[in-house]
Order: sequence, then C-alpha cells, then structure tokens
Amino acid sequence: MSSQSKTQIIFTATKTQLSCRPCYQHLWRSTVSLTHLSSGGLIVAIEEFFRDTDILGIVIRNPNGTLWPIPKVWEIFPCDDDNESGRRWISNLKRPDETGNRPKAMCRCFVKLQCIELLIHAKTASYARGLDAKRCSLAHFPLGW
Repeated sequence: MSSQSKTQIIFTATKTQLSCRPCYQHLWRSTVSLTHLSSGGLIVAIEEFFRDTDILGIVIRNPNGTLWPIPKVWEIFPCDDDNESGRRWISNLKRPDETGNRPKAMCRCFVKLQCIELLIHAKTASYARGLDAKRCSLAHFPLGW
C-alpha cells in the first residue's frame, strides 16, 4: 500500500486582516481559548510548529505565493532578557477588556500576530478559514484567505 504525503499550504495573514477589528477579535478569542498553554508555552508551541512544518507537510506562503521565511521565534519573542518581554507581550495580548469578551487593546506587531495566527490555523480545528470563514467586510477577505 503506497502512501502519498499531502502538502498543506498555509498563507500568512496580511496587515489589513490583522488590523481589522472583527478579524483581530476572532484571533484573540482563539488565542485566549488555548488555556492549556501559558505565555511561555505558546511561544514554545510556535517554535515547535515552525520546526516541524516539514514533518507535518506544511508549507507557509505569503499572500502573493512566495515562500514565507520562517523567523527565529526566540528573536521575535525574546524570553532570555531581564524583562521576559516575549512572555509579557503574550500576557498583554491575552488581557481582556472590562467585559471580558474583547481584547483590552489591539497590537500592531504584525510579525508576532502572524506567528500566533499561523499556529492557531494549523493546530486549532475550530478556527474557521477559507470559504467557511465569516466575512466581516466586503472590502477585504477574512483571516486565512
């Protein structure tokens, strides 16, 4: 019996998608729902995902189709500095507003958001992408298109 490995192509989110409030809230809710991962655990999960993309048969591409250069996670989310700035950034990202239903603030660090969005897309089954994704506007495609 021959087995053929299927390659899954994941496209990175654009700045327009990551700065759209409904798309950002969708990403935030998905990130907060990963209660089994601490801030440091989320960084490790991103690093392991990027390390294992070839084993998983995943190719990450920019929206224009070119290969997305996988960054060094520990340079994007530094955890060896005195302030633990990578972990603190994740904690601040997860912080809700007074209602508890929305993020307290929107982050504009798109590379960090792209890394989190790619992990959630690949690892979370309920994260809707593609044709099933809810459209928040006719002006742009929702996350993952």
